[in-house]
Amino acid sequence: MNRLNFTRTTFGLLGLALLLLGACNTQTKKEVAPKMMTQSVDEVDAPEEIISLDEAKVLCENYENRRASQIMEFEMAQSDGKEKFIPTQFVAFDLKTLKRYIKYVEQEARKAKVMPDSLRIYLGNYGNEGKEANHNTVFILPTAKVGNDYGGFYIGDNGQAELIRNYWPRGGENGDSENKSKASFVPSFSTSLMSGGSLVMNRGQSGPPPFGDF
Repeated sequence: MNRLNFTRTTFGLLGLALLLLGACNTQTKKEVAPKMMTQSVDEVDAPEEIISLDEAKVLCENYENRRASQIMEFEMAQSDGKEKFIPTQFVAFDLKTLKRYIKYVEQEARKAKVMPDSLRIYLGNYGNEGKEANHNTVFILPTAKVGNDYGGFYIGDNGQAELIRNYWPRGGENGDSENKSKASFVPSFSTSLMSGGSLVMNRGQSGPPPFGDF
């Protein structure tokens, strides 16, 4: 075999080898891609606190019969029956807001070096003014161990976690009751808390159960 033929043969074999290698790589990619696409998300077990639909229906009906009807009667009496009053029977927060809220609580708690371990859902009422006048609502408060105590907390001006019960001025048993009474007329935190210290969430969408749920 002369030198020219040898060179041509060598380049030919090299080209064939590259084509085969490219085909193998392509085949490998085709085989791997579907496996990556079909990876399953880790599943979680149902919490023990999940209740049946039948139990949920009973809870809803009990509230309608034992609370909602009385609230309606009371509120309509206050307005001399001039306007029908529809009691609040649910408050909804969209999942995106709840997830963001939990991340925010964890973030601020981490900065304050405490570990939140639960969310308290308080019942409340908007009072006789505003868009939702006289309607019930809920607000959410995170809790954690702060020092040697435990309870709902906020972030103080110093960046440290503080128990909300210590936010209200103390003046003895009678003074404490008076302060709480005054607070009911001014349902807001100070400006500093509104700008980042308060971790209380409200402003969900509320109303009677959507038709057909229960």
